[in-house]
Amino acid sequence: MCNTYIELIGIIAGLTNLLSSAPQLIDNLRNPNRASGQNASRNALQCLGNGMWLFYGVSIGSLAMTTFSTLGSVMAAVLFWQVVRCKRREGLIGWNVRWGLRLS
Repeated sequence: MCNTYIELIGIIAGLTNLLSSAPQLIDNLRNPNRASGQNASRNALQCLGNGMWLFYGVSIGSLAMTTFSTLGSVMAAVLFWQVVRCKRREGLIGWNVRWGLRLS
């Protein structure tokens, strides 16, 4: 298969993956309190995974993989930030000086 077609498939796959998180991001922007019911670990792991895909995409010189893994990392980081901010506001996440981070 021609490299152009493979890169086009990568662009479509990356766009599909990126768009799958867009509704959650938009919902959190419209209704910030809904973020407290989401899992911060999931978003942190998604950000980490996209960061690894970014490294891989740069390593093999794939524009599609590099672009969409960068955008995916940013989106996952924003979702993580929204969840943590909302949970801190509600007192579900705090900082205990003696023991460190407290997750309830």
